Amino acid sequence: MGIERMELVNIIGSMDELDEALVRCCDSGCFHIEPAFKSEQNSTVKLLNEKNPYEQPMKAFSAMAAAMEVALEEADGSGYEKYHPDDFEKLAEDIENELSEYSRLKIDCASDVSDMEAAVVQINHLKGLNSDFEKIFSCKHTAVRVGRLPADNLAKLEYYDQIFFFVPFETTRDYCWGMYFCAENDKEIVDSIFKSMYFERIDIPEYVKGNADEAVKKLEEQISEKKKETARYNEEIIKLSKKHGETVKKVFTALRKKYDIFELRRKVGSVKGKFYIKGFIPYKEGERFDKLFEDLDSVLVDHLPPDADAYCTPPTKLKNNWLTRPFSMLVEMYGLPKYGGYNPTSFVALTYTVLFGIMFGDLGQGLLLFLGGFFVAKKFDKRAGGMVSRVGLSSMIFGTLYGSVFGFEELLDPVFENLGIDFLPLKVFKQTNFILITAVGIGIALIVISMLTNIIISFKEKDIEKAVFGCNGIAGLVFYGSVCAGVVGTMMFDVKIMSTPFVLCLIVIPLICIFCRVPFAAAVKYKQWRLSEDEEDMTVGGFIVENFFEMFEFLLSYVSNTMSFLRVGGFVLSHAGMMLVVMTLMEGASAVGKPIVLVIGNLFVMAMEGMIVAIQIIRLEFYEIFSRFYESDGKPFEPISVKFSADLDAE
Repeated sequence: MGIERMELVNIIGSMDELDEALVRCCDSGCFHIEPAFKSEQNSTVKLLNEKNPYEQPMKAFSAMAAAMEVALEEADGSGYEKYHPDDFEKLAEDIENELSEYSRLKIDCASDVSDMEAAVVQINHLKGLNSDFEKIFSCKHTAVRVGRLPADNLAKLEYYDQIFFFVPFETTRDYCWGMYFCAENDKEIVDSIFKSMYFERIDIPEYVKGNADEAVKKLEEQISEKKKETARYNEEIIKLSKKHGETVKKVFTALRKKYDIFELRRKVGSVKGKFYIKGFIPYKEGERFDKLFEDLDSVLVDHLPPDADAYCTPPTKLKNNWLTRPFSMLVEMYGLPKYGGYNPTSFVALTYTVLFGIMFGDLGQGLLLFLGGFFVAKKFDKRAGGMVSRVGLSSMIFGTLYGSVFGFEELLDPVFENLGIDFLPLKVFKQTNFILITAVGIGIALIVISMLTNIIISFKEKDIEKAVFGCNGIAGLVFYGSVCAGVVGTMMFDVKIMSTPFVLCLIVIPLICIFCRVPFAAAVKYKQWRLSEDEEDMTVGGFIVENFFEMFEFLLSYVSNTMSFLRVGGFVLSHAGMMLVVMTLMEGASAVGKPIVLVIGNLFVMAMEGMIVAIQIIRLEFYEIFSRFYESDGKPFEPISVKFSADLDAE
């Protein structure tokens, strides 16, 4: 297990075989494309940056699918593989000619219905107006306005001179609908007055005739007719959908593939009539990849080491076995390691599984998680389901050690008695101190392992500062291990380890090494005292102050990271406590209610605490463990492929 070995591939050929070469790259399923050239690398060669000719046909067919209410899904588009952009546009135009008239009429009718329904809503507030709207608005010397104003402002109208009069029709808690009249010459002044009182004018459409009641009745009749027209147009569109629906799906699938292939040309270089494609493939796929281009006469595939091009960083593809593969999603969540770095998936798989079992130990609930993982893997996500199954198995193992089955803590006691195992099962509430101390011990062990991992990785990368003098290097390991040994020996075994030579050699000297890690590392590497450019301008006082605070942060992290593992023991107690509550509630329930309380209680604990425990372990992995040795500066291996999507913006 580690990181997949890569190789750099250069593909060169005649421009007339470019599209076919890109298709072969996509079909391979293992080609990670890179820009063929950097703009600053060579001014005589350029990346192809052409406008995609398939964009407009795609938009046209997408719009037609929406108008015909055809759900775009992947179909067999092989019949349109030889179509050019002009062919697609001609086909779109032919279908559009049949569809456009019905679509336009349907949209117009829907718009008319929306306007008339809005008019009905407004006119309903004017019930009581017995005059004809047409006669009212045809007055030459009188200005008329219809609308509403806040109900609180209705009384304020009395304060103004009677150059207008207001007729209210309906008043609610918030608004008063009505109409005001004024002389034509005074309408600007009156409009200003009503505007200051937040009067909202309602425009009565010209087609509204008669009084309020008559207008509403006529509008409702017109709305009904318009809806019937809309239904007729919709039936015609449905007929077109049945006629052209499959064609639209097939054409759009073919267009999606051609569009995506053409988009890849943006990373292809052009040199004197030749194309140049560059990318990475897994080393083991080299022979199969070459065979894909054997029948393309002008195409040459050249294989190079992954670091042959200084402008390209090799991508990272994690290589894991079936047991640990599901946990790669946690590594990817944190960030991939750089190519050639350390793949921590196995370490995460082991620690995550064990910690979950310790914190969520129950044989019955673990069995449900184990079985539920298969369902999740089949219906939703394969890796997530795999994780659930594995942690469920761990929960079953530790649940057996705790003697807990769906909260029944005494159920397995006879089994251990018959086997002659007197120290099992572990009684959580009777062995609280043991559980908490064990949790801290697990934390110390994981931190030490993380430091050892960091030392090995740092020596491999020839980073002396991190490997020897860093807070997670040899100096940090000696300091942390000595302090832990001293505390444990003194407090638990009454052994006075903390002698003066012990403190000086194993605590003070490592602290000095950490404090002066930069100059010490430079002296070891260059055989002389040497500072970097940034440190040459630093004064002695500045060096001491800066490293003092860094030392304080390191020491604080040692304590906080160690104590953080108390949560492992805390959740063991929490789980047992929550199940004790469920058992107590079950005992107080009736005979019929007991199984209901038991089932609901177990499901509640599994859902709530299971999720919390999963999140807390991720926190321990990321902050207490990963931060000591892992650097997530890699880029993912993303082989190009054509994936059908109705979303035009999807890549």
